[in-house]
Amino acid sequence: MNIRMILGCLMTLGLLFSAGKADARALFQTDAGNAGNAGDTEQQGEEAEENRLEHDLYIDGQLQTYTGGPVFQKGILYVPIQAAVQVMNDKEDIDRNVPYEGESSFDFLEEQDYIEEVDGQEVVRVSNIQELGIRAEWLDNPGRLHLETADLLTVGDMRIGDSMEEVDDTLTIDWKTGFGKPSDYIGFHGDMHEFTYTNRYGEERSGEVPDMQLEIIDDELTYMIFSSSDFETAKGAAVGDTLFDVRRLHGSEYIEQTIDGKKVYIYHVSDGSLWFIANEEEEVERIGIWDFQLEGYER
Repeated sequence: MNIRMILGCLMTLGLLFSAGKADARALFQTDAGNAGNAGDTEQQGEEAEENRLEHDLYIDGQLQTYTGGPVFQKGILYVPIQAAVQVMNDKEDIDRNVPYEGESSFDFLEEQDYIEEVDGQEVVRVSNIQELGIRAEWLDNPGRLHLETADLLTVGDMRIGDSMEEVDDTLTIDWKTGFGKPSDYIGFHGDMHEFTYTNRYGEERSGEVPDMQLEIIDDELTYMIFSSSDFETAKGAAVGDTLFDVRRLHGSEYIEQTIDGKKVYIYHVSDGSLWFIANEEEEVERIGIWDFQLEGYER
């Protein structure tokens, strides 16, 4: 999908359209238990081939290049100890209620007897990491594992994919029909704010945008765009923050575009993307959370 077209959604109230659906979700299941003896040799061969492929590992949408990738053993999915410690530390940064709060993540894993060895490498079961409140999702074609310290497609109690009724139970929304676009409903919440930008002809334009703007297609919430500091991402980024704050909270791997006088940071995460729109002073003015990823940048 064209980036400039998407930015139109973020710029003005009327230029609205629907984003493509994210790929089918495949929630990661916990370990499959012990394999039967008859199939051990064949399964081990398949797992060795899987491990040889060196599948990618993402933590909060950031590709991990130094921790090593996920590995399989006897139907169980593991991550290297370095990755387990990394995601646990990141989780503690945003959640002080973790069971290892104030303790070394490595020491905690040792105390819980969570550290195992596969092919001479210290690893931790993904199912054990999930017990610590860390989300895990395995995706195929190509095989990759997403670990998330929080549900990154949420704002407060709302999540991409929620029904219209679930959204209404959370916020007071003024719903309109889709303005001739594929959207079933466009929703607005809160006060209006002036938003200026530069059009393709170099002319400065302005319009009004609400605290929160939403889209419903087929009774599913497909995007949330907010322009008020009353809302924040799952990792704590809010309107009024700087792009430095965004990098500190969401990481250094993002797509950067300068469009219509705005600097845009786009973070791809499992099943969607986060968009940070900033002015010339690199202050975030709007944040969008979408149910899709830009073609060619999927993960």
